[in-house]
Amino acid sequence: MKKNISVKVGLVVVTALLFVGCGVQQVEDSKGNSQIPESEAVTEKVELATEKIEIATEELEVETETEEAEVETETPVDADTTSKLTWEKRPDSGQGFSVCIDPGHQSSGDSNHEPNGPGSSVTKARVTGGTKGAYTGIYEYQLNLTVAQQLKAELESRGYTVYMTRESHDVNISNMERAQYATQVGADITIRIHANGCDDGSVSGAMALAPSGANPYVSAIAEESQKLSTCVLDYYCSETGLRNRGVSQNDTMTGINFCTMPVTIIEMGYMTNYNDDVMMNDAEFQTHMVTGLANGIDAYFSQW
Repeated sequence: MKKNISVKVGLVVVTALLFVGCGVQQVEDSKGNSQIPESEAVTEKVELATEKIEIATEELEVETETEEAEVETETPVDADTTSKLTWEKRPDSGQGFSVCIDPGHQSSGDSNHEPNGPGSSVTKARVTGGTKGAYTGIYEYQLNLTVAQQLKAELESRGYTVYMTRESHDVNISNMERAQYATQVGADITIRIHANGCDDGSVSGAMALAPSGANPYVSAIAEESQKLSTCVLDYYCSETGLRNRGVSQNDTMTGINFCTMPVTIIEMGYMTNYNDDVMMNDAEFQTHMVTGLANGIDAYFSQW
C-alpha cells in the first residue's frame, strides 16, 4: 500500500512542477520573446504547486495511519493466552510421594447402581464405557489406559510410587471401588485420566474437574483438589498446546466423592473433535501429554 501512495505523491509533485513550467512557457509564447514572466505570477504558481504537494503529503499520512490501524486489528481475539510453563525434570522429584492413577472406564460398562457418595441415597451406574474417537475409532477406555501406562512409567522415573486402579480393559471396577483402592494403598493424590465428548464436533480442549467447598462428602479435600487440578491442567495444556478450558467444580462424580485425598479428573481433550482426537491418539503427541501431566504433578508436590 505504501508503494502506491508514494507513486501517487510523486505524480502530484511532477504534475505541479509541470504546471509551473507550462505557465512560464505560456508567458514566453504570448510575448514572442524569451523574457521571464513577472515574479508575482511565478510566485503564485509555485505557491499553488506547493499547496498540491502538501495536500498529497497529508493524504499519505492519513492513509499510512489507516494501514497501521488495520494491521493492529489482525490479532485474533480468541488467541490462547496460556503462557508456556517450564519444569526441570528430576529423578528424585517424586521421592517419598505416591500417586494413584485411575484410567477411566473399561471395555464394558456396568449399569448396576452404587451410592453417589458415602451414605448417599442418590445412586448412579457403577461405571460406564465412555466415549469413542469420532475420527480414529479408538474408544476412550483404550486411550485412557494407554496414556495412564505411559504416565506411570514417567512418574516412576521421577521417583514416585505409582498405583493403578486397572491395567487391562476386561475388568469390572466401579468408580466407588477405584476411589477406595486409592485409600487402601495410601496414595497421596489420585489422578483420574479421562477424555471428553459432546454433540458439537467443533468443541475442543482440555479441562479438569474437582470438588467444590460445598461438597457434602469431601469438602475437606476440595481446596487441595482444586490446586492439584489447576497445576496438572495448566502444565498439560502448556506442554501440548491444547486449549485450556479451566477447572470446573463438580460434586456429582462418585469417583471423587469417595476419595480421601486430593483428587482431579483430567479430561485430556475431546474425542468428538477432529484435531483433539487425532492428536491424542498419536504416539509422539502422547509423550507431550504425559510430560505435561507429570510436570503438573511435580509442580503440585513442590508446594508441599
